[in-house]
Amino acid sequence: MFPGLQQRLINPKKSRKKRRRPIHFIDVLEKRQKKFWPTPFRITSWESFNSYAEELISVIKQLDEVTTGNVENVEIAGLVNGLTTKWYSYNFLNNDNKAVAKLREFIKAEVRRYILDLGHEVGPLYLQSWANLLKRQETFKTHSHAGPYSYISGVFFVKTMASSTKYFLPLDRRIPGVEDFYEREIEVKNIEGGLVIFPSFIEHSSTPTLKKIERITVAFDVLKEAPIDRYHNGFGYKVIDTF
Repeated sequence: MFPGLQQRLINPKKSRKKRRRPIHFIDVLEKRQKKFWPTPFRITSWESFNSYAEELISVIKQLDEVTTGNVENVEIAGLVNGLTTKWYSYNFLNNDNKAVAKLREFIKAEVRRYILDLGHEVGPLYLQSWANLLKRQETFKTHSHAGPYSYISGVFFVKTMASSTKYFLPLDRRIPGVEDFYEREIEVKNIEGGLVIFPSFIEHSSTPTLKKIERITVAFDVLKEAPIDRYHNGFGYKVIDTF
Protein backbone atom coordinates (compact mmCIF):
# COMPACT_ATOMS: atom_id res chain seq x y z
CA MET A 1 0.00 0.00 0.00
CA PHE A 2 2.96 2.31 0.68
CA PRO A 3 5.75 1.41 -1.80
CA GLY A 4 9.22 1.65 -0.32
CA LEU A 5 8.09 1.92 3.30
CA GLN A 6 9.88 -0.43 5.65
CA GLN A 7 8.07 -2.59 8.14
CA ARG A 8 9.86 -2.40 11.45
CA LEU A 9 9.63 -2.47 15.22
CA ILE A 10 9.02 0.86 16.91
CA ASN A 11 10.89 1.04 20.23
CA PRO A 12 11.18 4.79 20.86
CA LYS A 13 13.01 6.76 23.48
CA LYS A 14 12.08 9.70 25.69
CA SER A 15 11.03 12.95 24.08
CA ARG A 16 11.06 16.38 25.68
CA LYS A 17 8.87 18.00 23.05
CA LYS A 18 5.11 17.65 23.40
CA ARG A 19 3.17 16.64 20.29
CA ARG A 20 -0.51 17.47 20.28
CA ARG A 21 -1.57 16.47 16.79
CA PRO A 22 -2.20 12.78 16.08
CA ILE A 23 0.71 10.77 14.73
CA HIS A 24 0.15 9.34 11.26
CA PHE A 25 1.33 5.91 10.10
CA ILE A 26 3.43 7.63 7.43
CA ASP A 27 5.15 9.71 10.12
CA VAL A 28 6.15 6.49 11.84
CA LEU A 29 7.26 4.60 8.76
CA GLU A 30 8.88 7.37 6.66
CA LYS A 31 10.10 9.85 9.24
CA ARG A 32 11.18 7.28 11.83
CA GLN A 33 8.91 8.83 14.41
CA LYS A 34 10.19 8.25 17.98
CA LYS A 35 7.41 9.79 20.03
CA PHE A 36 6.33 6.53 21.62
CA TRP A 37 7.50 5.38 25.05
CA PRO A 38 10.11 2.61 25.42
CA THR A 39 7.23 0.10 25.18
CA PRO A 40 7.66 -1.64 21.79
CA PHE A 41 4.97 -1.29 19.14
CA ARG A 42 5.02 -2.69 15.62
CA ILE A 43 3.28 -0.57 12.99
CA THR A 44 3.12 -1.78 9.43
CA SER A 45 0.77 -2.12 6.46
CA TRP A 46 -0.41 -4.93 4.22
CA GLU A 47 0.70 -4.38 0.64
CA SER A 48 -1.98 -6.72 -0.76
CA PHE A 49 -4.84 -5.09 1.16
CA ASN A 50 -6.54 -3.44 -1.83
CA SER A 51 -6.94 -6.83 -3.50
CA TYR A 52 -8.97 -8.19 -0.57
CA ALA A 53 -10.60 -5.11 1.00
CA GLU A 54 -14.08 -5.51 -0.49
CA GLU A 55 -14.21 -9.22 0.35
CA LEU A 56 -13.16 -8.60 3.95
CA ILE A 57 -15.86 -5.96 4.37
CA SER A 58 -18.45 -8.33 2.90
CA VAL A 59 -17.46 -11.16 5.26
CA ILE A 60 -17.61 -8.88 8.30
CA LYS A 61 -21.02 -7.49 7.38
CA GLN A 62 -22.33 -11.02 6.86
CA LEU A 63 -21.00 -11.90 10.29
CA ASP A 64 -22.73 -8.87 11.80
CA GLU A 65 -26.08 -9.19 10.06
CA VAL A 66 -26.56 -12.96 9.86
CA THR A 67 -24.03 -15.24 11.56
CA THR A 68 -24.09 -13.65 15.03
CA GLY A 69 -27.71 -12.50 14.88
CA ASN A 70 -28.86 -14.66 17.78
CA VAL A 71 -25.74 -14.33 19.93
CA GLU A 72 -26.14 -12.50 23.25
CA ASN A 73 -24.52 -9.07 23.60
CA VAL A 74 -21.89 -8.78 26.35
CA GLU A 75 -20.89 -5.20 27.20
CA ILE A 76 -17.27 -4.42 26.44
CA ALA A 77 -15.18 -1.25 26.03
CA GLY A 78 -18.28 0.91 26.51
CA LEU A 79 -20.35 -0.85 23.84
CA VAL A 80 -23.60 -2.57 24.81
CA ASN A 81 -24.60 -3.97 21.42
CA GLY A 82 -23.20 -4.59 17.97
CA LEU A 83 -20.67 -7.01 16.55
CA THR A 84 -17.94 -6.22 19.08
CA THR A 85 -20.14 -7.34 21.99
CA LYS A 86 -20.22 -10.84 20.46
CA TRP A 87 -16.44 -11.18 20.29
CA TYR A 88 -16.43 -14.26 22.52
CA SER A 89 -18.50 -16.41 20.17
CA TYR A 90 -16.17 -16.89 17.18
CA ASN A 91 -12.59 -16.64 15.92
CA PHE A 92 -12.67 -14.36 12.89
CA LEU A 93 -9.30 -15.30 11.43
CA ASN A 94 -10.43 -18.93 11.27
CA ASN A 95 -13.12 -17.98 8.75
CA ASP A 96 -13.08 -20.23 5.69
CA ASN A 97 -12.61 -17.40 3.21
CA LYS A 98 -9.64 -16.64 0.95
CA ALA A 99 -9.38 -12.98 1.92
CA VAL A 100 -9.52 -13.80 5.63
CA ALA A 101 -6.93 -16.56 5.16
CA LYS A 102 -4.57 -14.12 3.44
CA LEU A 103 -5.05 -11.59 6.23
CA ARG A 104 -4.29 -14.31 8.80
CA GLU A 105 -1.05 -15.15 6.98
CA PHE A 106 0.00 -11.50 7.00
CA ILE A 107 -0.81 -10.99 10.69
CA LYS A 108 0.90 -14.24 11.69
CA ALA A 109 4.11 -13.24 9.89
CA GLU A 110 4.09 -9.80 11.52
CA VAL A 111 3.45 -11.23 15.00
CA ARG A 112 6.40 -13.60 14.60
CA ARG A 113 8.65 -10.72 13.51
CA TYR A 114 7.50 -8.69 16.50
CA ILE A 115 8.27 -11.55 18.91
CA LEU A 116 11.70 -12.15 17.39
CA ASP A 117 12.52 -8.44 17.46
CA LEU A 118 11.71 -8.49 21.17
CA GLY A 119 14.27 -11.26 21.60
CA HIS A 120 11.61 -13.75 22.70
CA GLU A 121 11.28 -17.35 21.54
CA VAL A 122 8.24 -17.84 19.34
CA GLY A 123 7.18 -21.27 20.64
CA PRO A 124 3.56 -22.50 20.54
CA LEU A 125 1.04 -19.69 20.19
CA TYR A 126 -2.75 -19.47 20.38
CA LEU A 127 -5.12 -16.98 18.81
CA GLN A 128 -8.46 -15.37 19.39
CA SER A 129 -9.71 -12.77 16.93
CA TRP A 130 -12.90 -10.84 16.26
CA ALA A 131 -14.25 -8.10 14.02
CA ASN A 132 -15.46 -4.65 15.05
CA LEU A 133 -18.02 -2.62 13.14
CA LEU A 134 -18.68 0.80 14.67
CA LYS A 135 -21.46 3.04 13.38
CA ARG A 136 -23.16 6.36 14.16
CA GLN A 137 -20.27 7.99 16.04
CA GLU A 138 -19.69 4.95 18.24
CA THR A 139 -16.37 4.77 20.04
CA PHE A 140 -14.28 2.39 22.13
CA LYS A 141 -13.80 3.61 25.67
CA THR A 142 -10.42 3.11 27.31
CA HIS A 143 -9.66 -0.58 27.78
CA SER A 144 -6.89 -3.15 27.47
CA HIS A 145 -6.72 -6.80 26.51
CA ALA A 146 -4.80 -7.72 29.66
CA GLY A 147 -5.68 -11.01 31.28
CA PRO A 148 -4.14 -14.11 32.85
CA TYR A 149 -3.06 -15.46 29.44
CA SER A 150 -2.66 -12.30 27.40
CA TYR A 151 0.64 -11.72 25.64
CA ILE A 152 0.36 -9.71 22.44
CA SER A 153 -2.63 -7.88 20.94
CA GLY A 154 -3.22 -6.04 17.71
CA VAL A 155 -5.67 -4.36 15.39
CA PHE A 156 -5.96 -4.32 11.61
CA PHE A 157 -7.87 -1.48 9.94
CA VAL A 158 -10.25 -2.60 7.20
CA LYS A 159 -12.36 0.53 6.73
CA THR A 160 -11.77 3.87 8.42
CA MET A 161 -11.90 7.57 7.75
CA ALA A 162 -10.83 10.46 9.99
CA SER A 163 -10.40 8.17 12.99
CA SER A 164 -7.57 7.69 15.45
CA THR A 165 -6.57 5.33 18.23
CA LYS A 166 -5.19 6.64 21.51
CA TYR A 167 -2.62 4.56 23.36
CA PHE A 168 -1.95 5.35 27.03
CA LEU A 169 1.24 5.36 29.09
CA PRO A 170 1.44 1.94 30.84
CA LEU A 171 2.65 3.22 34.24
CA ASP A 172 1.75 6.81 34.98
CA ARG A 173 4.12 7.73 37.82
CA ARG A 174 4.36 11.45 37.14
CA ILE A 175 4.72 13.80 40.09
CA PRO A 176 1.67 16.09 40.37
CA GLY A 177 2.53 19.62 39.25
CA VAL A 178 5.84 18.58 37.68
CA GLU A 179 6.10 18.53 33.88
CA ASP A 180 7.13 15.09 32.72
CA PHE A 181 9.21 14.18 29.69
CA TYR A 182 6.73 11.53 28.55
CA GLU A 183 3.51 12.01 26.68
CA ARG A 184 0.70 10.50 28.75
CA GLU A 185 -1.00 9.35 25.57
CA ILE A 186 -0.12 8.90 21.93
CA GLU A 187 -2.80 9.39 19.27
CA VAL A 188 -2.20 7.57 15.99
CA LYS A 189 -4.30 8.20 12.91
CA ASN A 190 -5.78 5.00 11.50
CA ILE A 191 -5.26 4.03 7.86
CA GLU A 192 -6.94 1.30 5.86
CA GLY A 193 -4.65 -1.69 5.49
CA GLY A 194 -2.63 -0.70 8.55
CA LEU A 195 -1.67 -3.02 11.40
CA VAL A 196 -0.63 -2.13 14.96
CA ILE A 197 0.80 -4.77 17.33
CA PHE A 198 1.44 -4.02 21.00
CA PRO A 199 1.66 -5.68 24.44
CA SER A 200 -1.76 -6.71 25.70
CA PHE A 201 -1.48 -4.54 28.82
CA ILE A 202 -1.49 -1.27 26.84
CA GLU A 203 -4.73 0.65 27.40
CA HIS A 204 -6.25 2.26 24.34
CA SER A 205 -9.41 3.92 23.04
CA SER A 206 -10.76 5.23 19.74
CA THR A 207 -12.05 8.56 18.56
CA PRO A 208 -15.74 8.66 17.50
CA THR A 209 -16.67 7.46 14.04
CA LEU A 210 -18.22 9.91 11.62
CA LYS A 211 -22.01 10.03 11.43
CA LYS A 212 -22.29 8.23 8.10
CA ILE A 213 -18.98 6.37 7.99
CA GLU A 214 -18.41 2.89 9.41
CA ARG A 215 -15.18 1.97 11.17
CA ILE A 216 -14.33 -1.68 10.52
CA THR A 217 -11.39 -3.41 12.14
CA VAL A 218 -10.13 -6.87 13.01
CA ALA A 219 -8.67 -7.23 16.52
CA PHE A 220 -6.81 -10.17 18.00
CA ASP A 221 -5.05 -11.55 21.05
CA VAL A 222 -2.07 -13.88 20.84
CA LEU A 223 -1.64 -16.12 23.87
CA LYS A 224 1.12 -18.38 25.16
CA GLU A 225 -1.30 -21.07 26.28
CA ALA A 226 -4.92 -21.97 25.60
CA PRO A 227 -7.07 -20.74 28.51
CA ILE A 228 -10.12 -22.33 30.04
CA ASP A 229 -11.62 -19.46 31.99
CA ARG A 230 -14.50 -17.01 31.91
CA TYR A 231 -12.59 -14.48 29.83
CA HIS A 232 -12.39 -16.73 26.81
CA ASN A 233 -14.05 -20.13 26.90
CA GLY A 234 -16.35 -19.71 29.89
CA PHE A 235 -19.16 -18.53 27.61
CA GLY A 236 -19.40 -22.03 26.14
CA TYR A 237 -17.72 -21.17 22.84
CA LYS A 238 -14.43 -22.90 21.99
CA VAL A 239 -12.87 -20.07 20.05
CA ILE A 240 -9.18 -20.33 20.93
CA ASP A 241 -7.08 -21.96 18.20
CA THR A 242 -3.42 -22.59 17.51
CA PHE A 243 -1.73 -19.80 15.57
